[in-house]
Amino acid sequence: MGRNVTNRKAAGWFAASMLALLLTAASGAVLYPGMPDPVPVHWDGSGSPDRFAPKTAWTVFAPLLTGLGCVAFLWLLHRFLPALSRSLGTAAGQDIGAGQDVVAQLAPAVAALIGWLSIRGWLGWEGPATIWIPTVLFMFMGIGLVFRAVSAAAALPPHPGPRSK
Repeated sequence: MGRNVTNRKAAGWFAASMLALLLTAASGAVLYPGMPDPVPVHWDGSGSPDRFAPKTAWTVFAPLLTGLGCVAFLWLLHRFLPALSRSLGTAAGQDIGAGQDVVAQLAPAVAALIGWLSIRGWLGWEGPATIWIPTVLFMFMGIGLVFRAVSAAAALPPHPGPRSK
């Protein structure tokens, strides 16, 4: 029963990720005529565009396809972690379930980051201040994930420790 609830929650996280990418694509279609040419196609670690290409449908929407690929990879990882759990035995089952939860919750963060970077590039927004919105969002998401992980770990039975010979 617990895994079914988790799988429904995971489906919600992945659906939210796809919705975020779809809304970003719709925004891109609306903003396309007024986008700068060239458009940013790659961003550095601080969120500033560092590579540009001539404005075409491919160069505008390729980052969103990358986001779609990332979310699909996370879904596949989430989907096939239980098979790994069965091959490792029951002791690893709780750890794998926790890993599935983290992977599912990571998907909307990836979609939001790629969507935000795309939109700010399409609008021509520059400067470090524009990266603060996703930075603060991810900070709160990270704190939430850590809190959930610590709470889940506190609820686990104590580890038996090393065996004596």
